[in-house]
Amino acid sequence: MSNAELGFFAVDVSLEGKSAIVTGSSRGIGRAIAIELARQGTDVLINYNQNLQAAEEVQREIEALGRKAVVVQADVGNLAQHQKLINTARDAFGKIDILVNNAGITRIADVLEESEADYDAVMNTNLKAPHFLTQRVANYMISHDIHGCIIYTLSISDTLASDNRAAYCMSKAALEMSMKTYAGRLATHGIKVNGIEVGVTDTDLARVRIPDYEEASQKGYIFMVRPATPQDIANAAIVAMKIYDTGTLIPASGGVMTRLLNLRMMTELESNQSTP
Repeated sequence: MSNAELGFFAVDVSLEGKSAIVTGSSRGIGRAIAIELARQGTDVLINYNQNLQAAEEVQREIEALGRKAVVVQADVGNLAQHQKLINTARDAFGKIDILVNNAGITRIADVLEESEADYDAVMNTNLKAPHFLTQRVANYMISHDIHGCIIYTLSISDTLASDNRAAYCMSKAALEMSMKTYAGRLATHGIKVNGIEVGVTDTDLARVRIPDYEEASQKGYIFMVRPATPQDIANAAIVAMKIYDTGTLIPASGGVMTRLLNLRMMTELESNQSTP
């Protein structure tokens, strides 16, 4: 089979001339992924919900790299707005090769006090939206014989529970299974589906949590090289697109998920001091 027939399962995957939809790409991780895709030769649909100015800044950066970019306002949590993303990308670029399910929100509340409204908002945006947008884009790819790639921005919170972000953790855990389910179903159509296991990252959504992780790392409860930048996650997204596997997670947590027991304070005990 030729590289064109193998698509994202080719030995040497090129993103040159591809086109992508990146949800939630006006800022943070989505912005970094959109711009990195452009650096790699991809045209990008920039999706935003509220901040048009930020989305237009991303558009200008992408166009400065010599790629096409279109901006679309859509609340991905509203499934009725999904077709607008597909139609706009198709009309602007002629095809859709890549979908990056990145848009996400969180609500902070003690699990004993979490409201139904907050729970529904998080689940609609983080789980229901990417699950059904993937369904639509996958069916588009199949009907046009496009051997494309679908990427999910996942999280270490699909494994590490936070009792003040229950809905967020639950949404990411279920979303990982959505990714794996689609990977199995779409492999026979030559469509690759992978996820990125994102750790604590310097974004508007997660910045407030950085001091907690740094303190835990300093005390030896976890290992973390440093908090991630959005570019770190963008680099992982490119790996997720080019790697041979499907249905797998690309780690991007700076070692947080590495199983280590660093009892550093134990070295201060007299009984643990080496003798000359």
